[in-house]
Amino acid sequence: MLTTKHRVPRFSAIAVAGAALTAALAGCAMSDDQLARLVVAPDKYALYNCAEIAREAQAAAAREQQLQQLMAKANVDASGRLVSAVAYRPDYLTVRGELNELHVAAAAKHCNVVPGAAGPAERVSDSVVR
Repeated sequence: MLTTKHRVPRFSAIAVAGAALTAALAGCAMSDDQLARLVVAPDKYALYNCAEIAREAQAAAAREQQLQQLMAKANVDASGRLVSAVAYRPDYLTVRGELNELHVAAAAKHCNVVPGAAGPAERVSDSVVR
């Protein structure tokens, strides 16, 4: 019996590497709100009532403000920007996603305006934070 080894063509290894690089770079082109939607579970606050939504939104808005201040303070040089991106940005994206979900839940339940939970279109550009 003759057994032959199957060789993986070199092209497929290069194609896989290229696809991985493309996927990694595609994440760089996403806005903060788009990334935040990926981090937080949809309908996370669906079972909350208006008072609970307001309480969570107030806490999340305070945390977002704190993270914005920390990121702004760290963005004085290249090493600070790296620390900001590694230490604060994941938390910042999570809080923004939570605020977006709180806004959606408040709108669905016809709650009053939720503090700090402006919709994605109403937010100030994140270029100030960077």
